[in-house]
Amino acid sequence: MTIETPSYLHNEMRRTDLAWADWPAIEEFLRNELICRVAVHDTPFPYITAQSFTFTGDAFLIHSSRFGKLASAIRANPLITIEVDRPVALLKAPKGQNTSLEYYSVIARCEVKLRESTDEVRAHQNQALDKFRPEKDYSPIEDGAANQIIAYRCEIRELSAKKRILADGQYSPPGQPKAPYLRYPFQSGATLSGLPPEAFDPHKFATR
Repeated sequence: MTIETPSYLHNEMRRTDLAWADWPAIEEFLRNELICRVAVHDTPFPYITAQSFTFTGDAFLIHSSRFGKLASAIRANPLITIEVDRPVALLKAPKGQNTSLEYYSVIARCEVKLRESTDEVRAHQNQALDKFRPEKDYSPIEDGAANQIIAYRCEIRELSAKKRILADGQYSPPGQPKAPYLRYPFQSGATLSGLPPEAFDPHKFATR
């Protein structure tokens, strides 16, 4: 099946060799990662926080307490930036400037649509839970819990993706000699695909 590249993917950047344009791989990355960083407008400094998220293809689903700083900032200005990254390996070469990382990184500029009513929050959370509990082994979300949080549908207006992986030939900036890097991979990070099958067993809470 051919996956169409979305119109919001814009990868114009100074290091054209680092632009990540493989949309199926980008989409898989975003569906597999667990934590994003959300940057919002605030005074005098921007405010940034780590959040669990669900990627839907055209938006990021996140939530928070409806009484906290994040909710207040987004109500004041719904334009936010979301960043997701994964370090892959430490790179070292003889010259000091040739110390770097292999990585994947995505930055999305989004406009937030707030969901505050009990029914809206419950529907949002049920959709978000499909990522973390596809086995649907849970009882319904109670009104009291839904009324404590606010849900954010972060609709993507523009997204850029960047990666540096030596196997793809991304060694040094264009025009510079290829550095003789030594590569030291990090241990596998926390991803959905790294969980064991029993994490998604629909019978894990069954009464024995």
